[in-house]
Amino acid sequence: MKKIIKFTLIIVGLICFSQCQKKVNISKEIAYNGKPKIDLDSLKSLDSLDIDFQLRGNCYAFSSNKNAEKSNGEAHSENIAKPNNGKFDKGLFGLYLSENELQKVYKKNIGHTLYLINTTNKNIDLSAQDSRLDIKTEVKSKIGLWTEITYLPSSSCGNSYHTITLGSEEYWEFVQPIFKGSFKTTLRYKLEIDNNTIVSNEIVTFINPEQLDKERKEGHHPNNLMDPYDE
Repeated sequence: MKKIIKFTLIIVGLICFSQCQKKVNISKEIAYNGKPKIDLDSLKSLDSLDIDFQLRGNCYAFSSNKNAEKSNGEAHSENIAKPNNGKFDKGLFGLYLSENELQKVYKKNIGHTLYLINTTNKNIDLSAQDSRLDIKTEVKSKIGLWTEITYLPSSSCGNSYHTITLGSEEYWEFVQPIFKGSFKTTLRYKLEIDNNTIVSNEIVTFINPEQLDKERKEGHHPNNLMDPYDE
């Protein structure tokens, strides 16, 4: 059974995930929840995302220059790890959702800011597919079970699979869509790493019930013969 680490603070001395015992909600350790990253007029022109299917996971990232390894043919994201520079407290590793730090996502939708933070004294290696991390969105179903509403497509090319590094005192920032729908529930993000699951703080959200159906997927049409994704 996978070990759930809730939220995601891993003390430096317990950085080995398989042996970690201390559980701390990182949201209690964050001193701010931020402000919108776009101006008010731009915010007014955006809307939350109203869909009836599951989105493909879209948390793309790549190592900072000091930790990057030579490419074996995989795609590299331009979302490079950023230096902490005191933004987050020491000794943290995990996901934190800052729901007030609003940004534009896609072409006309509004999103909130998700962080993956490492302020421990060790680098963290993470599996990726063409720079896509194993981060998914979960909500509580009508019977109270955590259920994924995003999915990760699998690449048919072995070169797509690689490792990226979140260095000590670094973080990644992702913009995730704010959903719209008829079903009020609770949302969180999770990261699969080794045999553990890292989860973020939770927020209230609204989705459409169809987003819980794993058979209803966003899908993907390959652009050319070299595109290794078909779902």
